[in-house]
Amino acid sequence: MEYLSALIADRMCKNEIIKEDDLSFYAYSIQLLLEKTIGLILIGIFALVFKAFIEIAVFLIVFAVIRSYSDGIHCKTSIGCFISSVLMALSTIPVTTWLIEYPVVCITGVLISMAVILVIGAIHDPNLDLSEEEFIRHKKMTRILILIVGPIVLCLLFLFSNNQLVYYSALGIIYNALSLMAVKITKGEVSENEKAREISS
Repeated sequence: MEYLSALIADRMCKNEIIKEDDLSFYAYSIQLLLEKTIGLILIGIFALVFKAFIEIAVFLIVFAVIRSYSDGIHCKTSIGCFISSVLMALSTIPVTTWLIEYPVVCITGVLISMAVILVIGAIHDPNLDLSEEEFIRHKKMTRILILIVGPIVLCLLFLFSNNQLVYYSALGIIYNALSLMAVKITKGEVSENEKAREISS
């Protein structure tokens, strides 16, 4: 995937679509786009096989809305990213089946996850060269989103406690919180001291 994205970026540079100074940035961006596209196609195929396409789509939408600003844990390789993304999406099927039997557990999980996301906000992704202002904006947007999405999901859980789609949306919040906690536990982010050193150098 890295080779293919580098090849596409190099071809864009030769055709004067992008500048040579921006080559590495575009190569990485293309790599992310290819990985996400292929990952979504694989998830879509498996979702159709397990007859849970709409359900998993709801989960992915809620998950992606928050993740787009909060970020989260990343795998070191493309294949690892594919496998983990597919397994994460498919894991929502048995987890949702279990949570429907214990709605109080789901509601508690959403409340705890909202608190975690509000406290952490966003992480310093080592792959993204965000300025401090951009990082603060990401944190702010994450907190705004969870304060909008979280209460909506909680209300739906109370009103439609037997609806599977509601539980899939709840897992979108819970999985985001788990991803943020995993980054904090593994310390897989750029610290403020490291960012300061990069700026000074």
